[in-house]
Amino acid sequence: MEKEKKEMSLKEKVDLLYNQSDTIQTKKFRIPRKGKLSRSKVKKGFTTVMRVDDNGNVDFEKQRIDNSTFRLSTKDYHVTDEKDILSYKGKPFIIQPTKKLNPYNPLTGEKNPLTGENETYGQPYIMARMLGDTIKIKSGNAKGLLWVIGLGFAIYIGYSIFKGGI
Repeated sequence: MEKEKKEMSLKEKVDLLYNQSDTIQTKKFRIPRKGKLSRSKVKKGFTTVMRVDDNGNVDFEKQRIDNSTFRLSTKDYHVTDEKDILSYKGKPFIIQPTKKLNPYNPLTGEKNPLTGENETYGQPYIMARMLGDTIKIKSGNAKGLLWVIGLGFAIYIGYSIFKGGI
């Protein structure tokens, strides 16, 4: 009892391959670990920023929004508005091109300078943030200097007591 092997015709093979192409599963998009936010970070004002570099490279970052401004890891300041903050799985998400001052919002499209929309509405906020970041109180160095002076004074007193007089 030999089993008869049925040869498939070329049309049947093509149909089989064509029908299989519809069943290909695609992977769901997942944000990399360094861009994910926990609930506590969201409560503290952090958001996930998708940074789009000039060469088309995409990177994800966690950044805190202070007075509607944030600073990327490239040391560039950007400004945002609540309409530009999107949501990904219930958490804030921003698409930020590095050359632009404001984030990209796919719901409103590209801002056109001919229609009167420009990127100057956030410049006062950015200037204030840059000024606030540059002015720092140098109290850490002053405390260290006081400790060195106090330690030197204590050594001098200890030496004079053991030597036999001041």
